[in-house]
Parts: sequence; structure tokens; C-alpha cells
Amino acid sequence: MSTAPTPPPEPDTTRIAELAEAGARLLVGTFIDNAGITRVKTVPFDRAGTAARSGIGLSPAFAVMCLDDHVTATGKFGGPVGDLRLLPDLSTATVIDAERGIAWAPLDQYDQELARFPLCQRDVLRRQEQQASELELAFLAAFEIEFTLLTSSGAPVHTGPGYGLGPLLDLEAFALDLLEALATAGVGVGTLHPEYGPGQVEISLAPRTPVAAVDQYVLARLVIGRTARRHGLTVSFAPVTLADEIGNGSHVHFSATQAGHNVFTGGEQIHGLTTTGAQLIAGVVDNSCAAAGVLTPTIASYERLQPGHWSGAYACWGLENREAAVRLIRGSAGTRSASANVEVKSIDGASNPYLVLATILGLGLSGVREERTLCQPVEENPDAIPAQTRADRGIHQLPTSLPDALDRLEQSKVLRSILGEDLVDCLVAVRRHEVDTYTETPMHQRIQLVRDRY
Repeated sequence: MSTAPTPPPEPDTTRIAELAEAGARLLVGTFIDNAGITRVKTVPFDRAGTAARSGIGLSPAFAVMCLDDHVTATGKFGGPVGDLRLLPDLSTATVIDAERGIAWAPLDQYDQELARFPLCQRDVLRRQEQQASELELAFLAAFEIEFTLLTSSGAPVHTGPGYGLGPLLDLEAFALDLLEALATAGVGVGTLHPEYGPGQVEISLAPRTPVAAVDQYVLARLVIGRTARRHGLTVSFAPVTLADEIGNGSHVHFSATQAGHNVFTGGEQIHGLTTTGAQLIAGVVDNSCAAAGVLTPTIASYERLQPGHWSGAYACWGLENREAAVRLIRGSAGTRSASANVEVKSIDGASNPYLVLATILGLGLSGVREERTLCQPVEENPDAIPAQTRADRGIHQLPTSLPDALDRLEQSKVLRSILGEDLVDCLVAVRRHEVDTYTETPMHQRIQLVRDRY
């Protein structure tokens, strides 16, 4: 399972010294597995250089680790034999708590020959970023993070009203501490406010290049979790945390430039799209049903991914249409060259964010390579369109169950080409374990399971 030898760069001793001077005593390294769980390895900071040079051990069985820590198997993964090396990317490391001496870095996966491990999710995204540059495209991306804050008894910290002043006043101390902690960690924040559901809060992050955008998202979730604990609260990013409530999304916005021009504005196609911009959207829309197994991948996801939840339950696109899976955002007049972007709404926080963004960009790039024709936009609520009319227009509901989503993912040639055959097999195996184990479990127990894991 090794690639051509690509040794990691020699650790930057100047950067290590800077982090140590900033107070780093413990390095917390994170990677996201195929169940969307954030896993950690930590080392004393005086070993950071050694870890970045030769790695920290990891069993290849983590490729098929499930949300309940069961280890499933594919034809290639799941046994006790073998080893990988986790190397912290110290170029992106940051001190998140100088007083306690805690630093963070994302972890890359290598084999024992120090060649990139093909299933390294962070590197899968990195490869899509490189392929975009070969097409003379440059992407920026940003995440919106919805999460539920709960008291020690499991009750939501606020009961609304949605976006209300009252919940903000109740959460004022938490919000101010969180903003300070995010700024200390170098996380760019656009907005922070109470959301629609009980206990729900949303933060929108600043745009970054693709790998940096996901690194920032992972770091933001870590900081949110630490801040919540200091306030005696627990936090969940799960798609559903409370029965019969709206659920949490993890929307992704992306923009693309070609020769310095934003491809989602100033063109001659509908709503000002350029040809390349239309092709990018077409690639995502046309394959969004197959992508559901990556974007909405857990047993609770389909409680959220429903019409009427503004979760993007239909495989279509529209200008500012919050019920479409793909939403074109033009931005305000006079700023569109900088602000026009596309939002993919049908994503939740149980997914692996590196694979989410790799999937979105990879599908978009496939639309450019294939010169796909973009379907007509949907300018109304797709669920209000008569079923036969939807069918005639090619508007399809996204999968309504995890088994259906996994079948489509497993059969998708384009997603296998983007993510790799072995990685798709691992993703499917991990999530089929959920189906086989928890389908008959009462709903409240399934919600509890995912609420505590994400």
C-alpha cells in the first residue's frame, strides 16, 4: 500500500523554536478517520521534531475503525499486522493555550518507508488541490459549523427563539471566551450567533485554500469543545442531537478563480456564471446522490436530510435556494467579483471534512474535464413541485437512507476515481457496520450514540 517514495520535508527547526518560545509543552496531533471521528496522538513538545521526522505509530486497522470503535474489515484492511507513521505538519502547528502549553497540528499518514499512505484523507484533498492547479483553477473554501450546546444534564442551553437576542445574552460569556480562544489559535471567524434549533449555535469560518480550510475547521471544533468544557457544557456537532429537532449541518462554501477571475460571476451563462463555473456546479449536482455516502454518512444523517429542513435534500441547484443541495450565492452588488460562491448544503458534521471537500472539488473538476452542461436552476421549493414535474426536470431527492447512500457510493466510478478504490471500500465497510448493528436500535439510542461521538 505504498506510493512512490516522497519523503516528508525536514522539520523546520525555526518553527519548532517559535512554538516552544510561545509556550508549547504538549503537541496534540489530530486526524479524522473514515467514521468521521477525530482521533488524537500526543507527544511532549520536545519530541515534536522527532515525530515530524520519523512519525508516530498507527495501525492500518484505523482505516476501518467504526464510530463505536469496532474494527471492521475489507479485503485489505482490518487485521492486526502492519504499521503506519503519523507525521505532524508543523508548518501549520499553532499554540492554542499558552498558559497550559498546548499546541496542535494536523497529522499526515505515511507508510514505514515514509511514502504517503494512499488512504491519508488529508492527502486525498491535497491531490485535488493540485489537480485544480493543473486546470489553472484556484479554490477557496469555508465551513459553516452548526453545533448543539448542552448542559451537564443533557438539556439544550437555550430554547430559542431562533437567532434570538435572548439566547445570545444567555451565551454571552461563552461566546466572548470562544472568540478569544479562536483568535489565539489563528482561526478566522466571519459570524457567530444562536441558530434555529434548541441549544444550537453557528460559526462561519473565514475562507482558506482547501487543505488549510479543513485544517481550520478541525482546529475550530477542538477549540469549541475546549471552551464548552470550561463553561461546564458539552458540545455536539452530530447531524441530530435532539429528537424531532432540525439537526446540525456543516455547510461548505467554495469559490474558484481562473486567470484571476471569479468563475461564478461576470459570465454570459445564467445568473452570470462563466462556462467553467457552470461546469463546476454541474459536476457536483449531477453526482450529488452518489456523494451522499461521503457528505451525510451516518445512521442519524437521514433524520436531518429531509425536505423542509433547509438541509438541501434535493439534487438540484438554484440562486439563493436553501432547499437545493447546491446554492449559488451571488453576493451584494458591487462585491460579486470577490464574494460570489457556491454553497453545498447537504453536509453534516459526522463526515470526514477532508473527504467532503475532496469530493466536492473532485466532482466539480470532473464537470470541467467532461464539459458538462448545467441543468436549469430550481427557483422554488423543489418539494412543492409535483413529483412527475420533478422527474421530467431531472430533479431527484437525495438518498433517504444510509443503505441507499452506500450503494450509490460503492457503485460510483467518479467517486472511486477521486477518492481511490481502497478508500471507498473502507468508507462503505465502516458505515455498513452502522447499518448492520444499529438499524433496529430505537431512535433515541441512535441519536444518543452519534451525539456523544461527534
